[in-house]
Amino acid sequence: MTTTAVLLLPLSSLASVNKTQQSLVKQAVKESLKRNIDKLLILVQLPGSFTIDGQWQRLQSILCSLYVTQLNVAYAADAPLFDCTVILDGWCNYAVGQEPSVSLVFASEQDVSQVDTWNQQRSKPFELQKLAVPEEEQEKGIATIVENNTQDNDGQLFDRVIVGGTFDHIHAGHKILLTMTALLAEKTIYVGVTDDIMLVSKKHREFIASTQARIENVKQFLHTVRRGLEYIVVPIIDPFGPTITEPSVQALVVSKETEKGGDACNTERAKRNFPPLALRMIDVISSDNASVDGQDIGALKISSTWIREYIAQHQQ
Repeated sequence: MTTTAVLLLPLSSLASVNKTQQSLVKQAVKESLKRNIDKLLILVQLPGSFTIDGQWQRLQSILCSLYVTQLNVAYAADAPLFDCTVILDGWCNYAVGQEPSVSLVFASEQDVSQVDTWNQQRSKPFELQKLAVPEEEQEKGIATIVENNTQDNDGQLFDRVIVGGTFDHIHAGHKILLTMTALLAEKTIYVGVTDDIMLVSKKHREFIASTQARIENVKQFLHTVRRGLEYIVVPIIDPFGPTITEPSVQALVVSKETEKGGDACNTERAKRNFPPLALRMIDVISSDNASVDGQDIGALKISSTWIREYIAQHQQ
């Protein structure tokens, strides 16, 4: 059975991830690796009533900051494939503290009471490890996060949202993409997963999981970050997938690199008299000038190609 740890991480605002919160993440990752925990869930407790209105870019930046902080620790420990997922409490639509796979909870002193409440509701209490933040890292100010000057007016939600990709070895970039897609959807998420037949020329093709395995991995991730939605995850053999077969889809989530592909999808939909898709861009991972905690995001190996190269080298 997979062993899972949870880090309780309250955010005082959506403005940033501060030094104190970064310190908690770093400690939780280090301890998880030391204890050979299979998976770490960072349970972000958002301030007040959560809404996406006006928060699209800020939420991207928060996710990016948390994942990059985690990755820096994992890379330093030579564990770049460590499984860590950021979850938004409440919005995920289930009680993370009641998951049977959770055996350990990391929390600061001020959050211990919540862990005690969770344990009272469980047949098998989990272990609590208190985290202390060094005085020099107890900072209320803003930590260095992704800079993004895009006007944040993408708060609209949609019944049916679509996203596509290869989703090989799901990494931080995929996780941000899929989480933000789930954030936009109120009923259904369509995910097009590139079929094996389109990947024959990929480097280290032998380390790419089968189409069905990648589909199941996407479903499992979506089940982790948000429940209560319909997931329609299908193989695709062209750049368009369900965007040109499902007229009821309303929005497409793209990365900076695939923005032109979104325009192409709308061109094809127009030929079929389908309404155009609203395009929403995920650009924090690919930003040229973004940094987290002094780390240039572009220098981080957030790609499936790098992961396959890493696996190949270590198998040798």
